[in-house]
Amino acid sequence: MNKKVITATAVLSAGILLLLTIVIGFQTKAKGEDDFRINGTILTAYVGTDTFASVPSTVTSIGEGAFAENTTLQSIELPEGLREIGYNAFGGCTALTSVTIPDSVTKVGPGAFKGCSALTLADLGAGISSWGSGVFNDCTSLSKVIVDEKNNYLLYYNGALYNGDMSMLYQVLAGRTGDSYAMPDEVKEIDTYAFWNQQNIKNVKVSPNVTEIPSYAMSSMGSVENVILPDSVSSIAEKAFANNTTLKQVMIPASVNSIQDNAFANSPNVKILTTKNSTADQFGQKQKIPVIYDAELPTDFNDSNADQEDKPQLKHQTTIVTTTEEKTEQTKEETSKEETSAAQSTQNDENPLNTKEPGVVAKTRIINGKAVVLIGKSNQKVYGGTGSNSSIETSQTQETSEESSSEQETQPTSSKQTVDGDTIKQRAYYKQNNLTNYTISEKIKEIGRLSFAQSGLQSIEIPSNVTTIDYGAFYGCQDLKEVTIPDSVISIGTKAFADTPWLDNWLDGTSKGSEDDFLIVGDHILLAYRGNSAKVEIPEGVKQIGSEAFKNHQELTQITIPDSVSKIGADAFRNCSSLTRVDGGAGLQTIVRGAFYGTQVSEDSLAK
Repeated sequence: MNKKVITATAVLSAGILLLLTIVIGFQTKAKGEDDFRINGTILTAYVGTDTFASVPSTVTSIGEGAFAENTTLQSIELPEGLREIGYNAFGGCTALTSVTIPDSVTKVGPGAFKGCSALTLADLGAGISSWGSGVFNDCTSLSKVIVDEKNNYLLYYNGALYNGDMSMLYQVLAGRTGDSYAMPDEVKEIDTYAFWNQQNIKNVKVSPNVTEIPSYAMSSMGSVENVILPDSVSSIAEKAFANNTTLKQVMIPASVNSIQDNAFANSPNVKILTTKNSTADQFGQKQKIPVIYDAELPTDFNDSNADQEDKPQLKHQTTIVTTTEEKTEQTKEETSKEETSAAQSTQNDENPLNTKEPGVVAKTRIINGKAVVLIGKSNQKVYGGTGSNSSIETSQTQETSEESSSEQETQPTSSKQTVDGDTIKQRAYYKQNNLTNYTISEKIKEIGRLSFAQSGLQSIEIPSNVTTIDYGAFYGCQDLKEVTIPDSVISIGTKAFADTPWLDNWLDGTSKGSEDDFLIVGDHILLAYRGNSAKVEIPEGVKQIGSEAFKNHQELTQITIPDSVSKIGADAFRNCSSLTRVDGGAGLQTIVRGAFYGTQVSEDSLAK
């Protein structure tokens, strides 16, 4: 009898133990999964505090700023099947030491790992075919990266990342060793923020095949003191050498015939080395920048790391077949001269990769591990009207942001493909001044980053299959006065229409479109605001407050957000310095980090 009792007790104890094990295991799993905010297959936010995280296998995209400002994460496991790493996805993860990007990833967004100061190892997979500007900005410990030998899109050499045939310099890694960098002769273009925050380099010699120093290309270079430009350079764009406090000498040859007034903004110690009566000489006199005719720093030097690495074999870019419609349009543009400058992210006063923004917070509204609190509804009246237009003749945006940004591709020649599947490729028609009209194929779903930026377009009708207009897609199109945006568009990137008459005229109140103070386009996206009221109630039905929509409205003190709004974009209320109160917003699912930068409604004040 006692034996039976003991046996039964043992079985019962074992059962309880097994049950506890299952429950504990379930709870542990649940806890881990609870750290990820996932919308469909998009990871929008990670709120865990562990030193290691493994992204769930169902995730195909890591959204803007999903891990941003996480200071405890040291290592990350990314799943096979992941396709995209978004803008600023791991920005400010100061404890992250290594990352391996699987072969399934095709796109890495601007500033994806910006500010990961402990990062020493980055292994880039074979599938990457889209690379953002400043991906590793402020990664001060990163001196080398590994690129899969099967990747034809990227190439690593001597502390820097290039495209496959080395014609584009994407980035000189901040932790690169040696005090002198001689750019390989193969380089023809320099990407935005390519020399950001160098720790060791003092001397830079630019490739003899570079013809333009684009905007921000050599801004905020950190330790760099001396830059030598070759005779091939003919122009220096806005803020090309901005924010360089250690820069002492830039040798500008007589071949340079165009220098933007703010090319050296906030670079107080620089001297221009040039010849008498040259454009650079006249520029220096006008801008009160010291001009010298005899070098004070070396003008002929070798790369510090010469012969330490064998130059890798150049790679051939994969040819992508375009649709019949796109080939027809491309043929019309074959006579356009191919620009040899890197595309400009064209931000004006702030550096989009420097703002602590796109840390996306999901429906639980987590910001830095805290829950967002949006105060209850207010009874303020709507300022302006509630009109919504999907086709309005209008105007401009203001300055920075993003993504970002930016990436590669020069504008097409007769051999250049402009379409990748259902996407117009980034910078496909960048600076095509003679492109005045363009018909977008009905098959296109996405208009890529800077794809038509600074082109000669006069009007554009976006077809109903398009869902996404990326960063700066039509930026700086000085003749663009007519734009039609269908209801199918659910995403419009920062500065997509900045510096165009279409937007400028609307903001000035001189367009033929809506008389309301809210420019609402696409699938109810509030793209811009032109009122001047202290208290503003956003119209019912608006689904998104677009990037920079209220930027610099310093008269704004209170904003009421209807329940229909699900997303507030990057810099939406940036520098609205009088803004102290935000009401409503019960339907919010996403707030892009930095949306309230420069207001009195900081992210900390929105949290409890």
